Amino acid sequence: MKINPYIFRNYDIRGIAGQDLDAEKVETIGKAYGTFLRRRKIRQAVVGRDCRLSGEEYQQALIKGMAAMGIDIINLGMVMTQMVYYGQYRFQTNGGSMVTASHNPWNFNGFKLATGYSRTTEIEEVQEIRRITEEESFFPFTGQGQVTTLSAAEQESFFQDYTHDVLKRVRLQRKFRVVMDSGMGTTGPFNKRIFEAAGCEVIGQNLGVDGHFPVGTPDPTATEVMERVRAGVLAEKADFGVAFDGDGDRIGTVDENGNILWNDVLVAIFAQEILERFPHSRIVHNTLCSQLTSRVIEQCGGTPVMWRTGHTFIKSKIAEVGAAFGGELSGHFFFADNAYGHDDGTYAVLRVLEYLSDKNKSLSQLYQEFPKYISSPEIKIGCPDDKKVQVIKDLSVKFKLDFPQAKITDASVIPDDDGTRADLPDGMIIFRYSQNGPYITVKFEAQDRATYEERKKYVKDTLLHYPEMIWQDQLAVNLHSLD
Repeated sequence: MKINPYIFRNYDIRGIAGQDLDAEKVETIGKAYGTFLRRRKIRQAVVGRDCRLSGEEYQQALIKGMAAMGIDIINLGMVMTQMVYYGQYRFQTNGGSMVTASHNPWNFNGFKLATGYSRTTEIEEVQEIRRITEEESFFPFTGQGQVTTLSAAEQESFFQDYTHDVLKRVRLQRKFRVVMDSGMGTTGPFNKRIFEAAGCEVIGQNLGVDGHFPVGTPDPTATEVMERVRAGVLAEKADFGVAFDGDGDRIGTVDENGNILWNDVLVAIFAQEILERFPHSRIVHNTLCSQLTSRVIEQCGGTPVMWRTGHTFIKSKIAEVGAAFGGELSGHFFFADNAYGHDDGTYAVLRVLEYLSDKNKSLSQLYQEFPKYISSPEIKIGCPDDKKVQVIKDLSVKFKLDFPQAKITDASVIPDDDGTRADLPDGMIIFRYSQNGPYITVKFEAQDRATYEERKKYVKDTLLHYPEMIWQDQLAVNLHSLD
């Protein structure tokens, strides 16, 4: 089958619905994934979807293709991504897929594909599925896998099982007033009920479900999303504010004073809590995280392990080095102490609240003694898939010339890394190309305002030299941070 090869990304499949993907292409991808599973003697899978407009059609097409390869399937319906991971355990199947484009705009869709319990495809496995799709070299099977679609009552029972599984792992000793914004994404029908069951008072914002995303893409790394949460926290005098992404595995938080916490600060908070109980542990974080993150880990007696961005890569690194925890600036958090180790935004928020409860502190008090950095949010600028890799390679050369005394982290340090980072005595600058969309990501920081402004100018001037950059792009996020 002829299909855009760029939708087969480094750990997910993701493209524009109706352009890169349609029901026929998705069914073929389903056959390819079914073949991938059968080669590994996996014959069962769970399949869920988020609320995107193309989600139900693509879910059915994916299931049709997988079943044609003899895969027995449990159709979970519309769920959060973490519920698909949980479904693997609940129904005892290490196959699974989530039909989602996560934090991408409404007209995107794609697939997260499991390779085992809580594990998802990496580069080689995605490319294997691409080759099977293109060559249509499917598993020889003449029957049909059994498809079981959960009824409304069974979906509710599954949700209750998931809720019980989450809540048995946390205990809140005080009641929190929480502003929750789902951005009209998938999480609204689920998380309000879970947090209320945990004992929270929930003030909901945009909890309805609308695949058009009428209030904007549900991306908790976007300043406009978090400003909305901030306004709610201040208006309601809440203890805590949270935004979820479109499929629920990523979060953004606001403290009781209305301060937006970029997620590298939250990685540091989680690391501090983990290291209090598991001294000298390794903590994995991605290259986009502030120097603050590694400094806090070291101050708490842990060993920071910087690794490449991507939920699949971080999970694999945690397993490789035996880390107790890992997290990313994007809002993926992975607990290896008393949870499954996959990213679950619902559980992550409850873990923050439990820590606040145990310490009898506010969120701002948890990080008030952390090193101080002036840090940009995660900035995204459009760049074509066939151009972005070369742009980053050029920038890596430029970095080494412009910052000869800096510690440079790129593909020569972390194999196959997708970015280049310069660490300076008082902050860092990083450029990287995205693994799940045609754009480039930037972050920079400093410990004083004048240096921060200098680095901001450097970043903007550098990017303006590349005609490949698309500044007016639907994937662009936080561009105002370069003004």
